[in-house]
Amino acid sequence: MTRWALAILLLAAGAASAGELVWQSLGSLGGGDRVLAEQTLFEMWGDNPEFWPDWIDPAALYVPAGGNRLLIVRRPLHAPCGQYGFALFSPLTPDRRRDKIGDFCGGDLSVIAVPGLDWPDLLVLEGRLPDSDGLWRRLDQRLRWRDGKWVRILKAE
Repeated sequence: MTRWALAILLLAAGAASAGELVWQSLGSLGGGDRVLAEQTLFEMWGDNPEFWPDWIDPAALYVPAGGNRLLIVRRPLHAPCGQYGFALFSPLTPDRRRDKIGDFCGGDLSVIAVPGLDWPDLLVLEGRLPDSDGLWRRLDQRLRWRDGKWVRILKAE
């Protein structure tokens, strides 16, 4: 499927750019969410945000899901799989915590509302995965939350 065909398909399906949902700085998040979001950057940048370089520009996105909100944290990567890592956290549990429910790599992430489903689909674009020969190939993925995990429902090349 060409990029133009994919774009038309997504527009017809009601895709919402993650930008329309408003990526925000980690500093604007509430206490527990801020700590959780910052922890996703510790491995690469250390555990003190005051010493992180300004250019890394991590961001967070709240996404409506089942009457609550998922938290997605975007962090920069220098990896063959893509430009950004996207850490996904569940809606708040009854004991006021979020569980990590996914970690994807790509260049961009879009959110797609799906009629009849509580949770949106996620479109991870400009990602790469190794093929059977070990070569990194582009793989755009449409992901849907099903049975407690993210499953790929659309492969677009």
